[in-house]
Amino acid sequence: MGIVKRNSITITILSYLGIVVGYVNKILLFPNFLSEEQVGLANILVSMAVMYAQFSAMGINSTIVKFFPFFRTPDRRHNGFFFWTALGVSLGFVLFTTLFLIFREPVTEYYAQKSPLLSKYYLLLIPLGFTTLFFNFFTAWLQALYKTVVSSFVYEVALRLLVTAEISLYALGAIDFEQFIVGYVLIYFVPTLVLLVYTLWTRRIDLRPVWTGRTRRLLSVAAVYGLWQYLGGTSMYIVPVIDQSMLAGMRGLAQQAVYSTMAYMVAAMLTPYRSMIKVATPVVTNLWKERDMEGMRRISREMSLVNLIVGSFLFLLIWVNLDNIFSLMPGSYSDGRYVFLFLGLARVMDMYSGLNGTILVTSKKYRYDFTFSLMLVALTVASNALLIPRWGMTGAALATMITVLAYNAIRIASVWKFYRIQPFALSDLLVVVLAAGCIGASALVPPMGHFIADGLIRSALVAALYGGAVYSLKLSPEINRTIDRTLSRLGIRLGRRA
Repeated sequence: MGIVKRNSITITILSYLGIVVGYVNKILLFPNFLSEEQVGLANILVSMAVMYAQFSAMGINSTIVKFFPFFRTPDRRHNGFFFWTALGVSLGFVLFTTLFLIFREPVTEYYAQKSPLLSKYYLLLIPLGFTTLFFNFFTAWLQALYKTVVSSFVYEVALRLLVTAEISLYALGAIDFEQFIVGYVLIYFVPTLVLLVYTLWTRRIDLRPVWTGRTRRLLSVAAVYGLWQYLGGTSMYIVPVIDQSMLAGMRGLAQQAVYSTMAYMVAAMLTPYRSMIKVATPVVTNLWKERDMEGMRRISREMSLVNLIVGSFLFLLIWVNLDNIFSLMPGSYSDGRYVFLFLGLARVMDMYSGLNGTILVTSKKYRYDFTFSLMLVALTVASNALLIPRWGMTGAALATMITVLAYNAIRIASVWKFYRIQPFALSDLLVVVLAAGCIGASALVPPMGHFIADGLIRSALVAALYGGAVYSLKLSPEINRTIDRTLSRLGIRLGRRA
C-alpha cells in the first residue's frame, strides 16, 4: 500500500482543504444568498453534467487506466494511445450532444411544471458537460501516469475558491442571477484548461497517431473493454443523478436543493475513499498483470478496514454536529436530517466494500458488472418512483441506501465467487459498536448554547472516545503505524508500534 498511502494522504489533505471551502459555499453562502430553487438549479446542473460526460466518454476513461500499461512505450508515444482516446471522447461528445438536442423538448416539458428554472437553463448542460468530459479524460491520463495530485488540487481547492468568489459577487449585488449561473458554468472550464496544460507539460504523452499491427490489436481489445465499461460503468455515475433528477421532476428544485446539500455533506465522508480508489486503481491493474492474488487480498483487506474506520468516524462527526450545522442555514434545510442519515449510512457501506468494485471491473470478469449495473439502474428508478411520491426527499435518500446496499452485496459475492477475495472480518463489528457508543455518549451532552462551543465539545468527545479506542485496541495496524510515525516526527511516542 506504499504508493497508495503516500498519494492518497496528499490527495485527502487537498480534498479536505477543498471541503472546508466547499462547506462555506454550500452551507453558508448558497443557502443564505440564493433561493432554494436557485440552489437546486446550480447543484443539479453539475450533477447532470457528470452524467452527460459519462455518456459521452463511452467507457474510454476506464480503458485508459486499465490498458495504459500495455500501450506504454519507452519513446513516450505509447502506440498513439493518447490520440485515439482523445478522438474517441470527442466523437462521443458529438454523438451524445446530438441526442441531447433531439430530446430537448420532452425533457424540458418534464421539468416545466415543478422545476421551470431547469427547463430555462437546460442548454447550459452542453458546455458544462463538455468541460466535465475533458476534465475526467485528463484526470484518467494523469491517474495512469501516477500523477494524481494536481487534478485533485485544481478540482477540490481551486475550483471551489473560484465559486466562493463568484457567489460573493452575487451576494454583494455586483452580478444578477443570470450572470451568476453563466459564470458558474464557465468557472468549470478552469480546472480542465489547467489539466490540459499540465498533461502536455509532463511530456509523458504524444499527440501524434500511431497505426501499427500492435496498435490495432491493442485497440481492438481495449475497445471491447471500453464498450462493456460504458454499458456497465455508466450506471455508477448516473444512479446518483437519477434520484436528484426524479426528485426535481416530481417534487421541485426546492426539495432537490435540500437533498443535494445533504448529499454534499455526505461527500465529505467519501473523500479518503475516493482518494484511495484514485490511486489504487492503477495498482490493482498492475496486480492483475502480475497475477499477484495475495497482494490483491492484502490491499483489499487493508483498504476496507481503513475505510470503515475513517468513514464511521466522519459520519459520527457530522451526525453529532448536525443541529449546529442546521443553525447556520435557513430553517427549511433541517428537514434534511433523515436524508443525511440514509445517505450517510449508504456511503459508509460503500466505503466498507473497499476495492471489490475496482477488482471486478479490472478483471477478466468485468462483463458481469454490466448485468449488475442494469439491475442497479432498474432498482434505483423503481425505488425512487415508489418512495419519492410518499416521502419526498427522505424517500429518495432511503431508495439510495437500499440500492447501494444491494449493489455492493452483489459485487462482493461475485468477487468472492470468482477469486475468493473478500475484505471483511468479524472483528470489524467492534468499529460499529464503537460508533454507536459514541453517538450515545454525545446524546448525553446537554446543548452548550453557542454552536461553536457545542461543536467543539461534541467533536472532541467523539474524537477522544473513538480515536482512542481504535488506537488502543489496534483495530487497524495500518492506522496505528501512520499515527505512530506522525507523532514520532513531532517528538511524541505512545509506546511500541502496532
